[in-house]
This record gives sequence, structure tokens and C-alpha cells, in this order.
Amino acid sequence: MMAATSGLFSDLREIKKQLLSISWLCRERGLMHSVKWASELAFSLESIPLNELPSMPALTEEDAQDLDAFTLAKSYFDLKEYDRAAYFLRGCKSQKAYFLYMYSRYLSGEKRKDDETVDSLGPLEKGQVKNEALRELRVELSKKHKARELDGFGLYLYGVVLRKLDLVKEALDVFVEATHVLPLHWGTWLELCNLITDKEMLKFLTLPDCWIKEFFLAHIYTEQQLIEEALQKYQSLIDAGFSKSTYIISQIAVAYHNIRDIDKALSIFNELRKQDPYRIENMDTFSNLLYVRGLKPELSYLAHNLCDIDKYRVETCCVIGNYYSLRSQHEKAALYFQRALKLNPRYLGAWTLMGHEYMEMKNTSAAIQAYRHAIEVNKRDYRAWYGLGQTYEILKMPFYCLYYYRRAHQLR
Repeated sequence: MMAATSGLFSDLREIKKQLLSISWLCRERGLMHSVKWASELAFSLESIPLNELPSMPALTEEDAQDLDAFTLAKSYFDLKEYDRAAYFLRGCKSQKAYFLYMYSRYLSGEKRKDDETVDSLGPLEKGQVKNEALRELRVELSKKHKARELDGFGLYLYGVVLRKLDLVKEALDVFVEATHVLPLHWGTWLELCNLITDKEMLKFLTLPDCWIKEFFLAHIYTEQQLIEEALQKYQSLIDAGFSKSTYIISQIAVAYHNIRDIDKALSIFNELRKQDPYRIENMDTFSNLLYVRGLKPELSYLAHNLCDIDKYRVETCCVIGNYYSLRSQHEKAALYFQRALKLNPRYLGAWTLMGHEYMEMKNTSAAIQAYRHAIEVNKRDYRAWYGLGQTYEILKMPFYCLYYYRRAHQLR
């Protein structure tokens, strides 16, 4: 296994060039999470001399024709004026402009959906609010797909639309196709992670043999609680030359958190904070560990620190929620988890934690609602299944209770 891995990573300079190129392509299309991932990884590798830096992708004739509209629309897109961006991209012919046009329409629908979800953030009925744009987008993208006119980014977006419409099988096929057409786009691999429910499914997928697949496998093993395998993968990535990657360090910390090796996870998180002191991602996981250990001063410090950096981030709200929960101020804690969900209704951890707070307040119906939302966001969240088991145990409904405990046990 190690030999195979080291073969994929024999030329780190080439990998760095690929990372710089893909982050450029993703930035042009507004895929900022993939830009961040590629940039963080590139940053952990040695820098490249000027004469070896990759050149910007050449413009096609169609790109040149669409340049004015694209430049204008991208400025609106970056300011989250999605409808306005889409309006000026109508009729553009280039792949890049077409992607931004469709992506703007998709994000506009998502934004509307999230706004409505937030407005009605009481006891939400299951799946009440939908992204109205999805069906139209699916029709248009499937035509392009049949005509083989979608590039790797177009395939990615088509897959996202299919997944949002719960067409899991079709989405899976499209994402796999996208990894072959454009293997370096991390967003596609992450989407695949969401759809693969167990290790068996992995065996039936034909994925490209690209170095990025190793990162994907490590990620999916972490998600599926196959922590031994995940840690082996991350160790081999560190040995291959990514020892400075904050992304890998944080993933290893999360992996140790998942197997409840609390001391190890805490020490890695503390190390990560030294290297990347303004980092907010994964800090809610760090706060879960501090909570479990009952480390009030450390949790208080973390909450204050994140509040100074950005108090309107989901993770910050969850950390503050954990802090109040540790002090047994459950109403206040629930309030912060609710605030987190107003910022991002699809944020898994907050739904589960809110369920726990409602349990503490003996509000079982609200707890059930919150846990159900968590499962809707991610069927693999064993804590939510377990929480449902507990609520039904309190309600003295043993059959329900057993069913949910069993689901939790299967996952973990």
C-alpha cells in the first residue's frame, strides 16, 4: 500500500502546480471552499521558482466574446447578488460563463430556501421549504449532459442538483463521471463522500487513479468511523510530504475525537491552534472535547477567542452553546445552537446539540424534532439516532427506542 501511495506523490512540485492551477479555475467559478482546500494544501508544499509556475489557462474564442459579461457578472456573484449575476450571463456561450450562470441560479434558490427556513425556524415541518430552481436546472443540465456538453464543473453542478432532488443513484454516477473529467476539483470528491453510505459501495465505484483519491479515501474513512484506516492514510500522506498541512492535522484531530481518544485529540487541536490561531473550522469539535473533559476555563477562553475573530460563524455559536451547556444554562445554550442554525440550517452538529439541550430541559417533542433534522442532513449521524433512542426511552415507547438504538449501534 505504502509503495503505491509514494508512487502517486513522487513529484510534489507537479502536485503543487496542479493545486495552484485548480485553485485558479475554481476561483473564477466562485467555488471558494475548493479554492481554500487547494490553497491550504499548496501552502504546505515547498514554493516553486517563477519560471516553473503554471501559466493561467488560455482564453478560448468564446471566453473572449463573453469576457465583459462574465467580468461584470462575477463581480455581482462575489457580492452574493446571484439573480443579478445570472441576468447578465444569459446567452453566454463559453463553458465558464455557462457554469457561473447556472451556479448563480442554483445559489439564488438555495439562498431563498435558507431565508425561508430561518424565517420559520420554529418547529419546522420536514422538508417544508424547497429550492424552487432545482427542477428547471435539472431539465437544462440533463439536456447538456445528454449532448456531452458539460465540462467537469458542469458535471459537478448537475450532480449537486440531482442530489438535492434526492436522485441519489443518478447523482452518484454524475459525480463519478466528474472525477474522471476533472479529478482535481475537491468539491466533487466531497459530494461523493456524502452519497457513499458504506465501505461496500466504495468497491463498486471506478474512480480515477489520481493522488487526490488518497485524500478522498482518508476523508471517507473518517466519516464512516473506519478510524484505523483513516489514520493510516493520513500518516502516509504526512510521510509523502504533507506534514505541514493544517487540513490533514485537523482531520487527524477529528479522527481521534471520533474514537474518543480525547487526550490525543486535545493535544493535536492545541498544536493546530498554534499553527493557525485564527482558524474557526473544526473548533466546535475541539469544544466538544473540552466539554466532555469539563474544562470550563479552556472552553471559556476558546469561546471568547472565537467571538473576537468572528461571532457570526456557525462554529463560534456552537462553541458558545457548549460553554453555556457546561454551565448548565440550557436555555442559553439552545439559543446559541438556534443562532447557528439561522446562519446555516444545514449545519449538522448544531441540530444534534440542540436536541441534547431540549432533552436537558425535558422538552422531548422539540428534542425529537431537532434529532430528526440532524438525520435529514446526514443519515450517518449516530449521535442523533442515539438521541432519538433516549427520547423514546423517556417517553416509554420501547419499540421505537430499540429501533433507534439499533441504528446508532450499526453506525458506531
